[in-house]
Amino acid sequence: MLAARILVEVSTIWSYDGFMELYPNYVRKGLVNKMEKSSLQTGKVERLSYAGFFLGQNIIYVIPFQFLTYFYTEYVGLTLGDTTLLLLLAKVWDAINDPIMGAVVDKCNFKKGKYLPWLKVVTYTLPVSLLFMFVNVDGPYIIKLIYAYLTYIVFDMVYTISDSPLFSLSTVMTSATYERDKLMSYGRLAAAVAAISSAVFMSVKANVGWTWTVGIYCLISFLVMLPLQFTAKERVKYQRSEDITFLKIFQYLFKNKYLLIYYVGYMAIGITNTLQIMAVYFADSNLGDETMVTVIMGVTIVPVIILAPFLPMMIRKFGKKKLTVSSSIATIVLCIVQYFTGYDNLLIFLCVAAVRVACMEIPLMLYGMFTADCIEYGAYISGERTAGIAFSLQTFVTKLSAAFCNTLCLVLLSAFGYVEMAAKQSTQALHGIWIIMSLVPIGGFVIMLIIMRIYKLDEEKVAEMMIENHKKVQDME
Repeated sequence: MLAARILVEVSTIWSYDGFMELYPNYVRKGLVNKMEKSSLQTGKVERLSYAGFFLGQNIIYVIPFQFLTYFYTEYVGLTLGDTTLLLLLAKVWDAINDPIMGAVVDKCNFKKGKYLPWLKVVTYTLPVSLLFMFVNVDGPYIIKLIYAYLTYIVFDMVYTISDSPLFSLSTVMTSATYERDKLMSYGRLAAAVAAISSAVFMSVKANVGWTWTVGIYCLISFLVMLPLQFTAKERVKYQRSEDITFLKIFQYLFKNKYLLIYYVGYMAIGITNTLQIMAVYFADSNLGDETMVTVIMGVTIVPVIILAPFLPMMIRKFGKKKLTVSSSIATIVLCIVQYFTGYDNLLIFLCVAAVRVACMEIPLMLYGMFTADCIEYGAYISGERTAGIAFSLQTFVTKLSAAFCNTLCLVLLSAFGYVEMAAKQSTQALHGIWIIMSLVPIGGFVIMLIIMRIYKLDEEKVAEMMIENHKKVQDME
């Protein structure tokens, strides 16, 4: 209920008036007529069910991202080397199936919809695949390793099926762009709510164990994802060439230079986003209590929830590009401040961490909106709207960067002398954990600053492209 209420409150920010202030050219050039909230094409229950699916999906994403590495090394007993190799090989396969899935989504049309049939299937299979991944099977080491490979790869494939259709669904639920942005904004908020829910994971685990704790999260995820298949409607039918092939779909992807440029920077941030992975190691080794991860994650995520409602206003004032640049600079400075202030004083550590994470999360909350802008650019230069593969690139980069982040953390832990399942770590290992948490993210944000000098799309240019794309659709009808 709390998550739902937060979603409703933040959704009011994404009203027509807010959209008009964000994109004034739409009014001046007559692309959109003034509408009241009562004229929204989607119903309140439908919008909340879309938000609910995002919430459930993000919970299922956050749990393994934050805790799977720790589960493998500290509970199952896999070595750092085997865990690192597992994550890398699984993502090589992911590199193959993710873009293919996006192309399949773009190509396929079912009688009951283009995107909803995919989401109906994963509503039931995604929670189950997560649960099996957090089972510690009895048997020799090689059996444990094989089981980890099988369950991780299956989970990754099922998750791939969920992501591109979910983002793409917002483009066919309504023909109003401001309403689409409103729907997509739920995704970023849902991710923050999911992260908050994961803050109590280790505390619950201390009482009921790993598998039962994951089972509780899986049940919650299933219940909030379930309503979408009964409430959502695909209203918009886009005109598309009848002879579009998989080859053409991929060609359009690689012609979309700004989409590819942007995701280089986004991937750099994702690869160096070490806090969530290292928080449980830090709490256990440096603070001496793994349940302290609840405090760390809670304190650092709450500012993101507070910040989320003001994001449209910040975009209106600065634009997505300038906002990304300024938050990246602030993050770099705060990472340095975090390292030198240390964690001997827990209150100072938590305060600095809260502000730092708020700045770090701003570019991550904007990525779906950058993708939507790049889809308009792709349609403008090619005449074809290939949202499925564009959002699959978003999914692919998100998951691949998470895997590389896991790998980076594990490699650095090994380099600093971390020992799996040890009662106490060396001074060098403890300092290494602190470096990984506080300083490593600087590299990703430096790269994003470089990327933003190359990326040329802004709100005004996208508005002009949307007008032209709208005219092309009208001409085809």
